[in-house]
Amino acid sequence: MKRKVLVVDLDGTLFKINTFHYFIKYLCVKCVLSLNFRLLYRLLLALSSRLFRSHAEMKYQVLKLLQHRTDIDYLDFLNSIYSKKRELNILNDETFHIKILATAAPTCYANIIAKKEHFDICLGTDFLDSNFNSTFENSKKTKKENVINFLKDKKLNEIDTLVTDHIDDLPLMKLAKRTIIIKPSENLLNQLKQFSISFEVIA
Repeated sequence: MKRKVLVVDLDGTLFKINTFHYFIKYLCVKCVLSLNFRLLYRLLLALSSRLFRSHAEMKYQVLKLLQHRTDIDYLDFLNSIYSKKRELNILNDETFHIKILATAAPTCYANIIAKKEHFDICLGTDFLDSNFNSTFENSKKTKKENVINFLKDKKLNEIDTLVTDHIDDLPLMKLAKRTIIIKPSENLLNQLKQFSISFEVIA
């Protein structure tokens, strides 16, 4: 029997917000409240790298800073943003045999979301104990390759439905049999038409 695969993005899709931006704000506030100014200083130093480097490099620096810390309450962070979660009826569709949460967000909290929302796996951004490289962030082509590799391990080769809100997922859109776009901007709609991507819209 053919196994149907659902792939869902996180930021802007399952959640109405960019969860990583909220995570950074959460960390800064907690540092101030707990008077942990050493961590706050190091965090602001990591964030300042965005002035000279890419968003992915800034994310790398933040995750590197948090890698071995045991005092970050990821569940408390998620409780603070769960009101921003979008209700996606397709997640209740029992005809899908494998549900994948594929996101550029860090797995340190995205894994918890995936478990709570009954995904089979979360493919997110992990911190690797190595120098930064362009494939660090689980985004765009890297996200596509990670999804493909996961499916290959399951002896699968098709994405039946992709749910996303962003043109960054164009590589996955080109593979999916069905693409659902969440609240697209006019610019995104124009880009999708430019690349001849057929899609459905959830407003």
